[in-house]
Amino acid sequence: MSSALGSNKLLASVLGAIGVVLWATETTLITFTTALPPLQTVALAFMFAACLTPFVCWTTGTHPLAAFRQPVLVWVVTVTALVGYHACIYYATQKAPPMAAALLQGTTPLMIVLGSALLPGERLRWWHVAGALVGLCGVLLLVEQGGEAARSDGHAVFYLSLIGVAAALWGLYSLLSRSFADVPSSVMGTFYAASAILAGLAHLLLEQWVQPSAQEWLAIALLGMLPMGLAIFLWDYGMKKGDIQALGAFSYVEPFIGALLVALLAGAALQLSLLWSGCLVVGGAVLAGRSLWEKSTEHAVATKRPSVPEELARAHNYLISRMLDVHRAGIQSPGAIVELTKLLSDLELVMRLWDEWDGRCQPSATSLGQPSSRAA
Repeated sequence: MSSALGSNKLLASVLGAIGVVLWATETTLITFTTALPPLQTVALAFMFAACLTPFVCWTTGTHPLAAFRQPVLVWVVTVTALVGYHACIYYATQKAPPMAAALLQGTTPLMIVLGSALLPGERLRWWHVAGALVGLCGVLLLVEQGGEAARSDGHAVFYLSLIGVAAALWGLYSLLSRSFADVPSSVMGTFYAASAILAGLAHLLLEQWVQPSAQEWLAIALLGMLPMGLAIFLWDYGMKKGDIQALGAFSYVEPFIGALLVALLAGAALQLSLLWSGCLVVGGAVLAGRSLWEKSTEHAVATKRPSVPEELARAHNYLISRMLDVHRAGIQSPGAIVELTKLLSDLELVMRLWDEWDGRCQPSATSLGQPSSRAA
């Protein structure tokens, strides 16, 4: 059972990491929608994201209306976080230097890694902190190089600050989502639809409609399908079922990949410092993910240990069962008394072997739920 749980946690963490990589495309795609009002972009992108719902429900076997069985608090927190975060990010990214905007989203991982220590059942280890700090150094180096435009534009500082605040709030939401572990990630599609409606209403009240071009429609569709759709599906699942500290630190890879994509696709300058920063970012993510690989190794070893105690358990159960049979038949004949005496002698030997093994592998014996000699 523990091996299966460890495997599931590793799988959830890997899926969450894939979501992080998909997320890295967001800033680049936003640069192709800067002529559109931000709330309009958010509403249309979430509309495309909601279109993934039938496929996700079919893949996971979740009922499409499962979201309507969730508490009101889940709806309020999730929809508010989705709309608020993306509206702030889209508004600020349209005004801020694109590469610096991609880098400042590194506020999210640090909050997740450090804040996760406050969650029930979680423990912050030294490699989580070290990995987060190494990754942060990489992000700061990227900001140092990518924020040159911000220094020449006073307004850019405000927009970059807004991105940092939004990223920190998304980190808070990611931590809160751990409290909603029983809410299946597949219902996020319904929350996307609700977010599209809310953002659309805000757009009608605060903005004027701008007709997107063919290129902008393509960018919006990709935004909805990738970073705002599939990526959040995977991220939500990883946050609820995976290693939250390792995923938080791995998120440092997102601003690095985002900055690289901006440099390659949006015409920003590609500098050698990006490589060194990337090494720090990826190295920090690998360090913080150490617990995943350690747990995987521990579970693999644990699956090999029970072979001896399982044999003892079978012998123990057989002896007890046979003694009960003799007792039910009645201990009257000399043969029954001899057999019972031999069974008691064999049981004493089994329990002595059990005590010796229990002294060497106490954790494994306990996890198996097998009786100790005192219980016998």
